[in-house]
Formats: sequence, C-alpha cells, structure tokens
Amino acid sequence: MEFLYFLLLLIAGIISVVAIVISVVFIYLTVNAGFMNTSPSVPSSGKVRDALISDVAARLEKSTESLTVMDLGSGWGTLLLPLAHRFPQHKFVGIEYSRLPYAVSCLRAHKLANMRFLRQDFFKTDISSADIIFLFLLPSTMQKLADKCHNELKKGTLIYANRFKLPSTEPAQTISLGSDYYTYYIYEM
Repeated sequence: MEFLYFLLLLIAGIISVVAIVISVVFIYLTVNAGFMNTSPSVPSSGKVRDALISDVAARLEKSTESLTVMDLGSGWGTLLLPLAHRFPQHKFVGIEYSRLPYAVSCLRAHKLANMRFLRQDFFKTDISSADIIFLFLLPSTMQKLADKCHNELKKGTLIYANRFKLPSTEPAQTISLGSDYYTYYIYEM
C-alpha cells in the first residue's frame, strides 16, 4: 500500500514538473517574443482581413506574371496563408520578428512551396522584390518605414496599409468599411 502511495506521489510530481517546464517555456517565448523591441502581434479584424484578401486576390487573379506579396510584421500569417493556398503561382513572404507568431506561421505554412516566413527585422530586410506589401503597424513604426518604402520599392508596387496611413504619402485609394477602425489605404509607389 505504501508503495502504491509512493508511486502516485511520484507520478503527480513528474506531471507537476512537466507542467511547470511547459509554463516556463511559454512565458519565455511570450515575454521574449520581441514585444520589447517591436509592436505586439495584433491580427487584422476579420472584416478588414477579408476585404484585404479579396482585394489582393482580385489583383493576383488578373496577373499574367508571378508576383511577390510581402507582409511586414506578418504575425500569425492570417493574410498571407489563405492567399498562398489559393495562388500557388505567386510568391508570399512574411517578415516577423516575434518568435511565437513566427513559429506558428512556419508550422502552418510547412507544406506550401510558395510561402516562406523569415524571422528578422523588416527594417534590415530587402523589400525591393515586392509587388504587393501588407502593413499593419503602429503609427510610429509607419513613420520610420515610409523612407524605406520610398527608397527600396520599385515603381508600381502596391502597399496595403491597415488602419494607419503611411506618412507623407498620399494614398491612391482609401477603403472604409464603416469606421476608422475598419479602414485601409492603398498606395502605389
């Protein structure tokens, strides 16, 4: 009887240690996910996400050449992954600095030959090959990114900016889906 009691205590102890290790790893990944250096990973609202995907899908369907679509601060991959599944002839690149969203995105995209996620600082990433870019970043980050876009992007590149404008650049189109919260801007470089 004492042996059984000892065995149950041992199993409970092992389960507790495993739970603590998993919790510590999760907390480490969350805290060390780049939140100190970058914007938090906040997905686009469903309404705007669907509109952005629909708009870009219409452009991709019309294209006779292979286009490159980038998402700077791609988070969980909610914009790029549906497009990559639907359009295997085009290339999709997500740039994400935060470890946890990056890891989840990579897992979700592991079978897609036309999709890749890079864990890096998009300020240090060459974006010159992009034909279409998604941005959903804080205004302070958009301010810093404006010069990079003007200096590196080729003529005709489209930028879809969710909710926050690209400073000192006039959008070609403003799409409002009911309020400022549900607004995105399209820029043509």
